[in-house]
Amino acid sequence: MDIFINDDKLDAPTSDEQTVQDAVMLIQESHCPKGHIVMGIMCDGVPVEGGKMAEAMARPAVELERLDVITSTKESLVTDAMVQAAATLQETENACQRVAELVSEGKSQEAVVLLGQCLSVWQQIHEAVAKSIAMLDLDADSVTIRDESLAAILGKPKGVLLQLKSALEAQDHVLLADILQYEFSEVTDSWHAVISMLRSEAEQRLAKIPAS
Repeated sequence: MDIFINDDKLDAPTSDEQTVQDAVMLIQESHCPKGHIVMGIMCDGVPVEGGKMAEAMARPAVELERLDVITSTKESLVTDAMVQAAATLQETENACQRVAELVSEGKSQEAVVLLGQCLSVWQQIHEAVAKSIAMLDLDADSVTIRDESLAAILGKPKGVLLQLKSALEAQDHVLLADILQYEFSEVTDSWHAVISMLRSEAEQRLAKIPAS
């Protein structure tokens, strides 16, 4: 099996007893560029998706002709994630305003469907932000933005989502529209600030990493 790390062929011994996971762990421990972590693999040119990662890792390495290992710095991953999160958050914000409009127009069923999609995307953004905080090893209780702790800002969506749930259950469409137009807007504004801070922090750290 030939092993490539970021398209560069790696001269590393392999054995018939190795699994793909063994090979990846060896690369992570001994061959990763400084400050890098393994972020993905390809088996014989096919990218391995998250849901199939465990199966791919358990395969005997001898079954593969080529294993590609893709690495990156945590800072680069956070930067890319926050660029995407900012764009997605803006799209969600626009969609939530559309939900409010649909409610005002009496199109409740259509509004509920779109709102569900917004909440699903919001959860993905929340997970990206949480993972980025962990990658940068930040203390959410001590880091402050606009005189609020990062932990407090991260908790804001829960309160708004509970209000949205109550409004939906009560079929109070006027309240639902008000929450989306005002309170939800305030929360997303705070989250834009969080995303911007995380991206800035990652970029500053990335600039300090010596070129390999």
